[in-house]
Amino acid sequence: MAADALSGSDAPPVESTAVPVASQRWALLGLLCAVLLNVHHTAAWCLPVAMGGAAWRLWAAQQPSRLMARALRIGVAVVLTLAVLASFRTLNGLDAGASLLVAMAALKLMETQSARDWYIVLGAALFLLLAACLAAQALWLTPFYAAVLWLLCTALYALGAGAAVPAPGLLLRTAARSLLLALPLAIVLFLFFPRLPGALWTVPREDEAVTGLGEQMSPGSISRLTESDEPALRARFDGPLPARELRYWRGPVLHNFDGYSWSRTHADLGEPPRLAFFGRGYRYEVTLEPNMHGVLIALDMPRGVPEERPTAFPTFDYQLLDAKSMNNTISYRLESYPEHRSAAALDAAVRELDLALPRGRNPRSLELAQNLRLAAKDERSYVEAVLDYLRRGGFSYTLTPPRLSRNSIDDLLFNTHEGFCGHYASAFAMLMRAGGIPAHVVTGYLGGDWNRFGNYLLVRQANAHAWTEVWLDGLGWVRVDPTAVVAPDRIDSNLDDVLAAAGGSRRRASHPPWIAAAALAWQAANAWWQDQFVDFNLSKQLNLLGALGLKDRDVEALVVLLAIGGTFWLSLLAWRTRRAAAARPHDALSAAWRTLERALRRRASARAPHEGPIAYSGRIASEHPELAAVLLPLARRYAQLRYGPECSAAELERFRRGVRLFTARLPR
Repeated sequence: MAADALSGSDAPPVESTAVPVASQRWALLGLLCAVLLNVHHTAAWCLPVAMGGAAWRLWAAQQPSRLMARALRIGVAVVLTLAVLASFRTLNGLDAGASLLVAMAALKLMETQSARDWYIVLGAALFLLLAACLAAQALWLTPFYAAVLWLLCTALYALGAGAAVPAPGLLLRTAARSLLLALPLAIVLFLFFPRLPGALWTVPREDEAVTGLGEQMSPGSISRLTESDEPALRARFDGPLPARELRYWRGPVLHNFDGYSWSRTHADLGEPPRLAFFGRGYRYEVTLEPNMHGVLIALDMPRGVPEERPTAFPTFDYQLLDAKSMNNTISYRLESYPEHRSAAALDAAVRELDLALPRGRNPRSLELAQNLRLAAKDERSYVEAVLDYLRRGGFSYTLTPPRLSRNSIDDLLFNTHEGFCGHYASAFAMLMRAGGIPAHVVTGYLGGDWNRFGNYLLVRQANAHAWTEVWLDGLGWVRVDPTAVVAPDRIDSNLDDVLAAAGGSRRRASHPPWIAAAALAWQAANAWWQDQFVDFNLSKQLNLLGALGLKDRDVEALVVLLAIGGTFWLSLLAWRTRRAAAARPHDALSAAWRTLERALRRRASARAPHEGPIAYSGRIASEHPELAAVLLPLARRYAQLRYGPECSAAELERFRRGVRLFTARLPR
């Protein structure tokens, strides 16, 4: 298309009326709507450029104009390309590509002359509609996508009509009918056309990061924790839900501590200690939103890796990592057991990693840990002593803690006494290490809200949480959540109530019941759309084939189903077309004349397309003079009735009776 935008002579005169102005307006409206759908991920200047090109095209349509000189067009194309490079540092990718397409479509408007040029503009608009579908697949956007597709099809019909553009209502109805006729085939292709692994509506988006968890946690640098209602994951359980106090969703594990921040380690320290699982297990399916930490979030503690993710593997600290990037929503199944135990010894390298403390940092906390450890008879007693210190030390849970100094643990334990889960998990893990107990911080999510319409547990980014794991000989890694002793309601109560008590801004609990029910229903509808349409991948396609009894011959079954579906759709279309043709109204006069023609075919060749009724009858009369006395008056009478004043019912009936008598006397 860029080549078309730069083609042509230096400044040839343009006659805008080569394509009717009404058709141009349809095409411009469709292009601008397609650009508007992409406004959230294209460069900020794209919409003004497209609007400017459309305005110039409308102005030029009102009077003869001249194209921009070739050198000027080349210069504008170069400038727009450089603008895309400046905005995205590349010409690759969805955002940069869509921006470049908008720029070239706007430039194409500067030289549109023929219908072919306008078809190119509409082609660019259709590709922009596809780019919008790839960029965002939210359910609420679907009606807008359908409306723009309808508009672009209407513009195509307007261009195809030539100089005589039908009325807008007729154009819209024709386009809608065509789209509805294409819908059955589109559904068949969507369900059964063989597809590669992965979702259909996705392209790599390396520049996007959507998650509440990350590689590092620095609670001392946060003066206000902003809660987000954005979904983190959805979980559908095969049986009853786990109790609220068991809903710990395990994510990135943080080992490295510099006295202020905790971060992940990427060292390969071997296999995790083997666990013995007991008690009740929970089987569930997770739909995980895009993230950049690469961890498959799982209910603590997962058993095995999901079959749906062959690139997933466990780490030495029980993270489930995936070698593939998680730039798109993914789904997988797991089984977890809250009760577990490891009788194996802790690896020496892991023990050293989870006992490391920076020198010269947080001296008062180190002294506190030493005193508490000396007073404790064993490791378990020391854990209880530290928890009791947090329980009785006047600490409080808040979403707006004061910033902490370089010695963040000292500042928290002896000065501010305020923080949220990250503060207390950090302090507890540091005190454990100072007392000789290996410990690390686990980040993830806590809780979740049940959606009764969709039958799933919704975990939001606001459910992000941090806790500590300590190593106790004979038990293995044991979860200890110090936030539970500082703010028990954070664990046992609904998160909305806790945030409201802590001064948060979420007010869903104050909404009327019908608003809350409507919000849950809308969330469930969005979840269904995501699961059944956006995430309809190869695995779900094969499951559908299995439900149809076609498990063993997947490829052959797809071909057969496509052939059957395509044949059915084409047959339906042909039947509808023939039925419509047969249903066209034919007046009685034409029907009588066609009866006469059918009868004459037994004596002579059929009427040629160029022959009128009188010429045709004259040819038959010359070949068969015995028919002339009756046939020629009938032909002249038909021409008079057809092309003269409107005939009466009596005249029509006399003509029909004459045709019946003539055809009855013709020899068989």
